[in-house]
Amino acid sequence: MSRKKQSNETTDIATNTTAVSETTNSATAVMDAAPATDAQASADNGQVPAKNWGPPYKSIFSCPSKGFEMGEDRQFKQRVFKFLDKPEEDVLAVLKDHGFTYRAAEKAWTVNATAENRVLTDRLARVFAGVDQGMEL
Repeated sequence: MSRKKQSNETTDIATNTTAVSETTNSATAVMDAAPATDAQASADNGQVPAKNWGPPYKSIFSCPSKGFEMGEDRQFKQRVFKFLDKPEEDVLAVLKDHGFTYRAAEKAWTVNATAENRVLTDRLARVFAGVDQGMEL
C-alpha cells in the first residue's frame, strides 16, 4: 500500500510561515500576570502539580518527665518509641516481648502499625508514663 502525499497547500503554508516580532513601547507593553500559586503555574505549563504531603512522622504521646515519645512513622507504617536515654530493663523486656525491633540508626523501637499494635502502643505509652499503673502488660 502506498502512502498518501500531503497536499501542496499544507506544505506551502508550513514553509512560508515566519514569526513576526513587533517592537512595543515600554509604556504600553502589557506584562503577563504572575500565576497565583505554584499549582497554577505548573498547570499552565502542562505539568501535574506536586503533592503536598505532610511529614512522615507524627508524635502521638510524649512524656518529657520519663524521657520518651511514642509516634507513628507513616512512611514505613510503623509505631515508634523513642527514648532520650536507654530505657530500663523491664521496659526493654516488654518491648521485646511484644515484637518491637530496635533501629539503631534512629535510636527507636518500632513495630508494624496494625490495628492491634496501635491499641497496644497506646496502652504501653500510658503504662511507661505511669498514667495507668494497674494495667498488666
